[in-house]
Amino acid sequence: MLKQCEGTIIKACLYYAGRDHEDFRDLYQEIVTTLWFKWPQFRGESKVNTWVTSIAFHTVSQHLRHKKRLPTLVDIDQDIIDNLADSDTDALRTQLYNLIERFDSDDDRQVLYLYLDRASCAQIAQLTGRTPAAIKQQLYRIRKQLKELKRQEEQT
Repeated sequence: MLKQCEGTIIKACLYYAGRDHEDFRDLYQEIVTTLWFKWPQFRGESKVNTWVTSIAFHTVSQHLRHKKRLPTLVDIDQDIIDNLADSDTDALRTQLYNLIERFDSDDDRQVLYLYLDRASCAQIAQLTGRTPAAIKQQLYRIRKQLKELKRQEEQT
C-alpha cells in the first residue's frame, strides 16, 4: 500500500514542508505512522489512494496546528530526497511552490493541495467537511490570490 501511494504521501510532504528536509522527514514519518495505525480501520469503501490522501491531509493539518514531533519510526534514504529535489527543478512548479508557501491560511494550502492532486470539488468537500459550492468559492479566491502574488513577485 505504501509503495502504491508513495507519490501521494510525498506530494503532501512537499506541499507543506517545501524544501526543508527536516520538515519533509517529520511529515513523511507522521503520515506513515498514522497510516500504519489506521490500516486495520480501512473498510475498502473507497480507493486506497483516496483513503491515503484523506489520512495524509488530516495528519498534516494536525502537524501544522500542534507542531508536535513523533519518534523516528521510518527512515528515508537521503538519495530519495535528493532525487526528488533534483527532479523538481521545473521553473513553473518551483514558482508555484514558492507562491503556495506565501499563503497565510493553512486551509487554503490544504484545499489547493487537494485540487492540484486532481481531486474534484465534491471530493475536496467530502474530505474537508464542507459543501462543493464553498470549495468552488474558495478555489476562486485562491486563484485570485495566486494571480496577485505572482503579479507582486513580477513587480519586485
